[in-house]
Amino acid sequence: MDPLSAGSEETKAAPDVWIVPLVYISHVRCFLQFAKQLARHGVTVTFFCNKEDAERLGINGPNNTILESWKRQGIDLRLKEYGVKAPQIADGVDDDGENRTRASLEEDKWVRANDEQTEKFEEILKQQLESGQSKPTCIISDYWCPGVHATAVKYGVPAWVFSSFPVGCAASVVYMSDLQSKGILKLPASALDNEAEELISLPGMPLMRINELDTMCTFVTSLLHPIGKRIGPTLLRAEVVLFSTFQELEPKPLVEFKKLLKNAAAKENREAGEVYTVGPILDCSSESLFGTPGKNGCEEKERDPCLKFLDSQVESSVLFAAFGCTWNLLPEQMQEIALGLESSGQPFLVSFQPPVKTAKYQTDDIFDVLPRDCVEHTKGRGLFVPGWVPQVQILAHPAVGGFLSHCGHNSYLESVYMGVPLITWPIFCEQYMNARYIVDEIQVGIEVPRSAAIPDLVDRKEVDAKVRTLFNSEQGKTARKNMMKYREMAVRSVSENGSTFNNMKTIVARIRGTF
Repeated sequence: MDPLSAGSEETKAAPDVWIVPLVYISHVRCFLQFAKQLARHGVTVTFFCNKEDAERLGINGPNNTILESWKRQGIDLRLKEYGVKAPQIADGVDDDGENRTRASLEEDKWVRANDEQTEKFEEILKQQLESGQSKPTCIISDYWCPGVHATAVKYGVPAWVFSSFPVGCAASVVYMSDLQSKGILKLPASALDNEAEELISLPGMPLMRINELDTMCTFVTSLLHPIGKRIGPTLLRAEVVLFSTFQELEPKPLVEFKKLLKNAAAKENREAGEVYTVGPILDCSSESLFGTPGKNGCEEKERDPCLKFLDSQVESSVLFAAFGCTWNLLPEQMQEIALGLESSGQPFLVSFQPPVKTAKYQTDDIFDVLPRDCVEHTKGRGLFVPGWVPQVQILAHPAVGGFLSHCGHNSYLESVYMGVPLITWPIFCEQYMNARYIVDEIQVGIEVPRSAAIPDLVDRKEVDAKVRTLFNSEQGKTARKNMMKYREMAVRSVSENGSTFNNMKTIVARIRGTF
């Protein structure tokens, strides 16, 4: 039994909670785990997702019976599909010097997708209410879906916000929005402006450069800024704000965020919204970590090749490198990473998504761009894997001793829960803030210096040096020791009477109307 479900009782008809993540796979994955946690407490959950992500996460598709299997386990999770797609994101500088990360992300497609998601959600909610069906008990929408939140408010449904971003990021957005509205703070228009290199002090966070802030919420030149600027006001007025972190990981940002909500509410003579940490949100059951579940919920006959490779390696010796399930690196960057890992002498396991297509490389095959000699020379010591890998199982494997990561919040929390120190390689959005917090505040990682404005190519010598620092230096030992401390806190938080355990009980009581 999941520890968070201990002691829950069926006292009346199950509430129906609608959960609406941003149509972006890392958000959908995080929200799905949270949806399962709620459903384990006897709450009926209606989960909004597009067909592609549902199939990708193994909860839909031909002959798929996983939702029925969950229901037999008491997990009443109902899928509501709607057709909104998210664009891919590439990292790096193209052949002509264009900044792909900051300037050419096809952000207009993101804006259109966000608008379309809001419109389709409103159609579904309106149809439900007009047909005489009962209102959802509450609607929990993504931090990045202020339009969905506004729709819930419009139709009189209790509206909560769930953030798969850290508390510090949310606090910074609220804080800067307030200062800008008062004319106290004027931020540069673009991350490329010289002023964006200046340091800024934010509530509960270490000092960082302005261009390390969440681009979409900070710079007016971002086409996503119209969405980003609505996030602060949405957070300030939400009835409940949930975070996929645990309070011991971000104690100072959490205190500051609550202060910001209370101060804003006092000015308007209203009650401030409640704030709860509900993470780390990942499936840490023994079946998930050490079993062999397939992507469709069925047992696989073969142990994953990544895990087989790790079985042959020495404990805590392997560097795992992954850059998220949607990030595409330039071929030249993939080559430098491979050559740096080769020269480091450290065992490694690397997951690469298909490379960015350039004039020189028009391929989706990572082995068309990786140096053949490098792949050959590192056989047995290293493993290059195209596409998806079982990341949580990999991080839980005793052979893994480090994680070179893009510092997406899901990956960051998984690494903390498994006690694996990080090498930070942020690419986009809040990842630079996460990296700064990882390196300067909790000191559980080694930094790869990258310009947040124009990410330059990181050469093989830098990759080699950072791997050696993590595995063979006092700084690396300190990061490993600190990470084990936070791992213990993370495990405690989801254990009986831990901070997250107790927060989940309170949330369920509130949903049931017994709080």
